Amino acid sequence: MAESLFGSFGQGAGGITLMDPPAEKPKQLRVAAYVRVSSLSDEQEGSFDNQKTHYTQLIRSTPGWKMVDIYTDQGRTGTSVAKRPGFNRMIRHAYEKKIDIILCKSVSRFARNVLDAINTIRELTQLGVRIIFDKENIDTGDMASEFILTMLSATAQEESRSISENINWALEKRYERGEPVFVRKLGYQKNEQKEWIIIEEEADIVREAFEEVLNGKTAAQIAKQFIKKRYKKINGRTDWSSATVRLMLLNRDYTGDVVCQKYYTESYLSHKRVANNGERNQYFIENHHEPIVSRETFEAVQRELERRKKPNKNKKVNRYPLSSRIQCGKCGGNLHRFICKGVVRWRCENNVRSKELCTMGSIKEEVIREAIQDAFLERYRLARFMYDMEGMKKDLTRAVAARDFSYNRLRLDLEKILLEENIALINANGSEADSIDEKLEELASKRASIEKELKIREDWWELLDQDFAFREEAKTKLKELDAVRDPSKQLQKELQNISFLRAWVVRVKAITPMSFCMNWIDEKETIVDLRKE
Repeated sequence: MAESLFGSFGQGAGGITLMDPPAEKPKQLRVAAYVRVSSLSDEQEGSFDNQKTHYTQLIRSTPGWKMVDIYTDQGRTGTSVAKRPGFNRMIRHAYEKKIDIILCKSVSRFARNVLDAINTIRELTQLGVRIIFDKENIDTGDMASEFILTMLSATAQEESRSISENINWALEKRYERGEPVFVRKLGYQKNEQKEWIIIEEEADIVREAFEEVLNGKTAAQIAKQFIKKRYKKINGRTDWSSATVRLMLLNRDYTGDVVCQKYYTESYLSHKRVANNGERNQYFIENHHEPIVSRETFEAVQRELERRKKPNKNKKVNRYPLSSRIQCGKCGGNLHRFICKGVVRWRCENNVRSKELCTMGSIKEEVIREAIQDAFLERYRLARFMYDMEGMKKDLTRAVAARDFSYNRLRLDLEKILLEENIALINANGSEADSIDEKLEELASKRASIEKELKIREDWWELLDQDFAFREEAKTKLKELDAVRDPSKQLQKELQNISFLRAWVVRVKAITPMSFCMNWIDEKETIVDLRKE
């Protein structure tokens, strides 16, 4: 009876003692993987998919490991972390204590910048996160390997520098042989013999642009003319801009001559392209291909463009809370901010180019703010002077968590399909070849559908990440409101501030100049029509 009530006992020299309790179940390690390829080529695409499949299977099949995520960056450089959203999301999750181990193919896949690599590895180590590099067989849990890591990261950076120098050397040798790099441009294509040949239909558009400049028209006027005539650019679209026309007018290739190395990459770390003003050799290849315009016409156009040129004031580009977040409901273009007679307005970029592209009229900023305020009140106002402050706070807190849940759900669906594909391949035999092929084709179609949805969703998730500062500022404001006597009255003042409202509103679609659709952080929508007010 005693044993059934109190467990087993043992008899020792000191009398009856309780035996050791059963050992606790070992904690599961939360494991993630980071996969990066630096280009979108077919070969790299295959490596990208293979790495994702490999790490998914490895983590799922290792006892004591629990899958967190496969963080990916495709077509992203490793020399800077600034433009790697997958990498940055992984680091954020590490800070949120969601990861114990990160798997990566090699140090060079993690980063090719020594400073970034070492600092990030130390940062993650301080957070208790280990990184295991397959190729080099390094586990950062053993900090005796930090010296080796430093050397390997330096080697990876040196490799990047060496590759960059080799490419530059190869290009210069090519230019010396009189072989320019062909970049598809309106009017020319390259044949099987690698010769530049004229596409007459496109060449006529080029000639017309040069002629119109000499007739006194500006690049903006020519762009509008081309839109009206429905001329197609090389991408098949008709949304010509003054910048597109101007670049065409400045391109000496249309004379049959080629100037090589007009621009160069300033640094293999920054990847910044700059104009070559004598810092590097330039190569002039005369009579390389058949001209579309004469040298005389080209030079005359250059003189005319120079004459009209306005002084460059190096005007700083300003960013506003609604920049890149107002979408035109008619054509899908972005609305841009401008001031007319002291009134701030937003106008569709395509309408600015030509009314042939979009007929959406300009919208006063105060109208957009009023629409956002109305949507906010519809969602969070409980009564005339009462607001759901707790709901506001919860939505801000849950924003990223909801995003991560959505992402993980899609990743799990993808992993299930990958598992089904593996099982189908393992169980395949000769007599069932046709049915297995049919099953694999069906699974591949489902996998492609999920991967497509993931790519679409990533654009939205990137917007959420960009809004982090707005959310943090709003959280601070709400915390301050908790300490005042009349928070509702103070909140009404905050609602006049677009930056405050932007913490909840990710994007605004202008259906008409008086009706709008608000996209919230939880992906719900609210339609506001001010004409009904």
